Amino acid sequence: MRIDSMTYYTVSLVGIRDNQNAIARLSQQIATQSNYLAAKDNPLATQKILDLGDRIATRAQYANNQTKAEITLKYESVVLDEIESTLRRARGLLAGISHNADAVTRHTHAEQLRGAFQQLLDLANSRDPSGSYIFSGDRTTTKPFNNAGGGVPPAGAASTYNGSTNLREVEVESGRRVRVNDNLDTVMRAGAGAGTDLLQTLDEAIVRLPLSAPPGAVPDQATLNGYIQTIDTALDSLAGIQYRVAGVRTELADLMVTTNGLQTLEQNALSDLQRVDQAAAIMRLQTRQTSLEAAQQAYALTSGLSLFSFLG
Repeated sequence: MRIDSMTYYTVSLVGIRDNQNAIARLSQQIATQSNYLAAKDNPLATQKILDLGDRIATRAQYANNQTKAEITLKYESVVLDEIESTLRRARGLLAGISHNADAVTRHTHAEQLRGAFQQLLDLANSRDPSGSYIFSGDRTTTKPFNNAGGGVPPAGAASTYNGSTNLREVEVESGRRVRVNDNLDTVMRAGAGAGTDLLQTLDEAIVRLPLSAPPGAVPDQATLNGYIQTIDTALDSLAGIQYRVAGVRTELADLMVTTNGLQTLEQNALSDLQRVDQAAAIMRLQTRQTSLEAAQQAYALTSGLSLFSFLG
């Protein structure tokens, strides 16, 4: 079958254009190191890339939540340890005197108890680095504990809790949430008798022990033992909170390792899907360039021929 000149030229130009387009695409793939430049290149692979991208973004959010939860709980853990230390100091002060101790000794212990009282109240009202009150539940801008005590009459002023019983949680994995703060109400309400609490008990001791105590106000041994028992009960409640926080931090540490490993696997899988095979792409580019040069030369030679070329 005879092919006319116009058809030949048209086919040749189409071949040249296709080679040029292929070279441009291969050059872009090599430059960007990306196998797919548009969704239409491979719809199935594109969908896999989108799905992986979504999973990586979601896992990154979980990883961020895990880190924030760990920081929050670590800060709380430090404060809880300080509260324990303060309570043990207060217990030691009360255990270090008896009902028949001299007035100067009682006064000295009362003054030190006053400092422990104020430190305990300050710790109970601690804020985290972001400025949120740690022990206010989900009322993070509300100061949780108020008490006018610390040796200010009347003796044994009761404390009040202004926070919320609703505690904060964050999602650290799909369907998995952890609590990131605690309520100190069980610690502060650790009184041995009805209507008493920890701060109230310490406040009463501060008022009744010093030189300025009213006549007959000095506590007897049973009362002193009751003060100590109140602190022991508070320490038991505090230990439960410390144990919970330590357990969650251990859980988070394991989860962070798992999440990091899955992130690495998913990012590698995404990279494998997106990344072009550089060596293969360069070989295809060289082949296309050779083909283009041959096609251009053939077209140039053929298009230069005419009937007058053969007439002498």
